[in-house]
Amino acid sequence: MDSTQARALIRLGHPHFRSFSDAAQAALDALADAVPGIIALTQMEPDGQGCRVIDLRGAGVDGIAKGAILPLGVHANGNGTAGGDTSPDDPLDREFLQSLGVQACLGTSLETSDGRIVGTLSGLESRPDAYGCDHLAMLGVAARVLSHEWERVELRAELGRLRRRASVDVGVDAETGLPNRDGFVDLLEQAWGLARRGTVESVLVAFRIAVGSEEGARNGDALSRLAVKVAAEVLEGSARTTDRVGRVGEATVAAVLVGCRVDDAPAFIERFRAALGRVTEGGNPRVELSFGVQVLSETPSSRKALELAEAAAGVPGQERLADAVDRGAAG
Repeated sequence: MDSTQARALIRLGHPHFRSFSDAAQAALDALADAVPGIIALTQMEPDGQGCRVIDLRGAGVDGIAKGAILPLGVHANGNGTAGGDTSPDDPLDREFLQSLGVQACLGTSLETSDGRIVGTLSGLESRPDAYGCDHLAMLGVAARVLSHEWERVELRAELGRLRRRASVDVGVDAETGLPNRDGFVDLLEQAWGLARRGTVESVLVAFRIAVGSEEGARNGDALSRLAVKVAAEVLEGSARTTDRVGRVGEATVAAVLVGCRVDDAPAFIERFRAALGRVTEGGNPRVELSFGVQVLSETPSSRKALELAEAAAGVPGQERLADAVDRGAAG
């Protein structure tokens, strides 16, 4: 494996993609630098008899373009034979490709964990003997990455549908699937009662979500809502199983850190901020955070604790962790 292929593999190892389209663009760009010929990504047609080209890199073969329908052949079942370069599970019809002037072909299926074939990823070249084992390995890694991203998007969409269905229940925010303000206050009340009795020390953190001024001016409310949804998902992933999170306002999410001392709150805030930065790195939405910290045992009620944390989080821009903790400790 040469240095170009090594760099391509590094690019495929990006820790996070914002969407399947983002993953596909990164994968095809990486492969274009390391694999000769046309790199074609397809999506399976509903009838299962062919696949549609949804993205590609390179040129030189007539009939291979975005939107083109490519037939599947016996190679899709691991059978069949053909001269030139091929992979054992090459899913495209080799005779059809040869009629277009393709003399070398590498291909693999995009397969989800339940065995469904959702698309294909292929290298197509008009020169025979253009591909080797290194190229096949590159294509296989990219196909596995794209299969994972495809399934992740599907699962997120299904989760969204379930959340919207569940949002008819009181206490659930339809956009994020988190408890809404009333639902979160119910959870907060339980933690506040335990903290006031001295049973469990807990801290409340409110995060106000904003986007960059230029981005907000161009895209307005839609981008702001997307930023809140992204932040809510990351916050839920950053919380421990004992913590409670919710959307308490149009642009505010919050977390009750159960069994957490105020001195430990900065570690959670930094973990959330770092995770959010990784998710939004390099593209929209560019999220800006302000936050407020409140010790539950030092407030007369759970609602007052939330109001104080929200007031502290209302300061625009990035806050220093020490300032937030000082404010929270002061009540």
